[in-house]
Amino acid sequence: MATTNIAPEMTLFEITEKHPETIDVFVANGYEHVGDESKRRAQGKMVTLAQAVQAKSKDLKSFTALLENAVKENQDHEDITLKMVDDESKVFPTEGDIRVAGLLPCPVRLPLLEAFDKVAKSITAETGLTVGARLAAASVGADVLEEGMNAINGEDDLPDIFLSAGYEAFFDRKNMARFKDRGVFVDRSWENHNQFFAEYDMKDPDGHYAMLAVVPAVFLVDRTQLEEGESVPQTWKDILGPRFKNKIAMPVGDFDLFNGILLTIWKHYGDEGVEAIGRNLLEGMHPSQTAGRFAPKGGKGPMVSVIPYFFSKMAQFNPDAEIVWPQDGAVVSPIFMLLKNSSAEPAERIADFFASKEVGEILSHRGLFPSCHPDVENMVPDSAPLMWLGWDFIKENDLGELIPRVNEIFLKAGE
Repeated sequence: MATTNIAPEMTLFEITEKHPETIDVFVANGYEHVGDESKRRAQGKMVTLAQAVQAKSKDLKSFTALLENAVKENQDHEDITLKMVDDESKVFPTEGDIRVAGLLPCPVRLPLLEAFDKVAKSITAETGLTVGARLAAASVGADVLEEGMNAINGEDDLPDIFLSAGYEAFFDRKNMARFKDRGVFVDRSWENHNQFFAEYDMKDPDGHYAMLAVVPAVFLVDRTQLEEGESVPQTWKDILGPRFKNKIAMPVGDFDLFNGILLTIWKHYGDEGVEAIGRNLLEGMHPSQTAGRFAPKGGKGPMVSVIPYFFSKMAQFNPDAEIVWPQDGAVVSPIFMLLKNSSAEPAERIADFFASKEVGEILSHRGLFPSCHPDVENMVPDSAPLMWLGWDFIKENDLGELIPRVNEIFLKAGE
């Protein structure tokens, strides 16, 4: 394994060329130009790490440790990542006595893989059964997921366990939902959800889907674009108004959360609401872009960026940014788990692992994804209401047809 060896006299270009994983750390800490390749090559070659931290009055030792930690995490997890996903173009494993598949949220994927690997090895050592797993990053996209779904012809093609965030993977009646109707899946999670979710009735009343956690969407507001005396927007209804035309950034590339947002807006505000958010779109950005580098002053860039709550941690380094947890509720994209009812006992042990307090704390504490586990302390503000579709809405609508419909409304409004 390579050593880190990040020294004060190294230029920013040298550091990022040797360790590309440090780019996000620089960007998140106010060095926005490091995220731009041309600027990184030009300016980064002229500035040493020592000079960079001095310019922003940072502690050299602490910031170096932050960079080295990013490098170490990348090195520690490289082998397990390659083993768990040998082909990012496929979602479902084809080998293994027990098959586990899914898309994991990027901020927590590596620690989840590391913990899962121990469980898989233990099961193989005790039973002799092999565990085949493909747990890809959610960033592989909707097309890869759809391709995997289309290859499922019957129950035997299904993995024993499937995990993903969002709705499209689970409620399209041409895909997973058709098996749900036959009683193929069973929820082995807790009888009661975490108290944080008490008023939302998020446990599947039919006992098929296990909801492990949720990904909340909040607002990141550029206060430099507010007029004198103007308050930050506090609700989803606020950002649908004409004040925000060409002022909104949406996580279009984060397909599971993006679709959840459009579905929820449609539920509450109909076609007009989806059209409004489409008209107000300035650009689709990955959440790390809006949270890590903020728009320049002068009104350029989004005034409001809709991001997963996780990325609010990056925004704390920007004095012009304000995180707003919407008063009418953060729209949530659920993280679900499906377990085949016919699976052997070792598969049930793996399902119990994913529903464990250990995994709940990884999701909640490291990803800021509130966990449904009843014993996990969730890292959320004191007042943190939620907006979610609800089981009645899911049953009354074919989401496999509704998702492309709301996307078409959104895209046409932005033309």
